[in-house]
Amino acid sequence: MQAIFLLLGIAGLAMFFFGMKTLIKKYKSKTIAELNFTENPSEINIKKKGLYAVCFIGGGHANNKDKFDLQITNNGNKIDVLEKQIKFKFRHNGKLSTEFYHFEIKNIGKYKFEFKNIADLEVKESMLLSKRMFQNTLPVNNVGIVIKETSSNSKFIIGLLMAVFGFNIAGMGIILAFNPQLYN
Repeated sequence: MQAIFLLLGIAGLAMFFFGMKTLIKKYKSKTIAELNFTENPSEINIKKKGLYAVCFIGGGHANNKDKFDLQITNNGNKIDVLEKQIKFKFRHNGKLSTEFYHFEIKNIGKYKFEFKNIADLEVKESMLLSKRMFQNTLPVNNVGIVIKETSSNSKFIIGLLMAVFGFNIAGMGIILAFNPQLYN
């Protein structure tokens, strides 16, 4: 019985490490470019295929009040840009930042980023609703933009679940392997 619990503990450790690897990869994703709203439209040379995110620097909450929009084009072809359902938060150069849009790059090359109706973007410092209600919207010139690599929300959730459950399974498996009388 102890061998089974020990194998369970080892399997839990493997789950934990794979989950943490996924979370660290998401957290340490590479920044491709930094933009600002004064240089609109901007061109960026993207050298790698994959999933990318448009992030706003300076706020823990970003919201599209009405008609704020981003158009990304490559040689006249529009790229599908989707607003993220789960807006991942991270720190960029010490400032709280929020992933807002994501898009997929299938062809390497120069891409033109054009923001429309910028006044309809609402960025506030706090993530907390109770604090955010009393804050003013940050001025557009205080909000930075970062284009960075990202992963899908499902990979993030799977990584988070694997890390949490793996840690718990490993702990219980190792505890029960060395103290089997607790199982009885």
